[in-house]
Amino acid sequence: MKGYPFEVPIQARRRDLDAFAHVNNAVFASYLEVVRASLWREHFAEGQELDIPFFLARLEIDFKRPLGLGCPARIGIRVGRIGGSSFTFEYRVEADGGIAAEAASIQVVVDKPAGRPRHIEPAERAKLETLRGSNEE
Repeated sequence: MKGYPFEVPIQARRRDLDAFAHVNNAVFASYLEVVRASLWREHFAEGQELDIPFFLARLEIDFKRPLGLGCPARIGIRVGRIGGSSFTFEYRVEADGGIAAEAASIQVVVDKPAGRPRHIEPAERAKLETLRGSNEE
């Protein structure tokens, strides 16, 4: 997916549908979680798959068109803003040659034992920088 350095295919399941036979809006949040987890495993985990050092602090989803059952979709993810202790993921959900949704989430990096935000370490920042992608369509 152009402009998004990492993507994951998603297949809607019957249980994902609402009364209109479209993927329920809340399910999109779960799809984005699948993409974040896949990205984490592939680029950051280093053998510690469940040791994710950030919390999801905010999630915004702009719905463009519905997804239906059996409609294969792809979700691209890229890093947007990188701050001192937080960073933004930007997402695009594509299906049938068009955009079904765009989203953004803010993650806060935490010191898990202390349960408090911490600064993004230089090695983490460098990995995040490699996933910036581009705004080119």
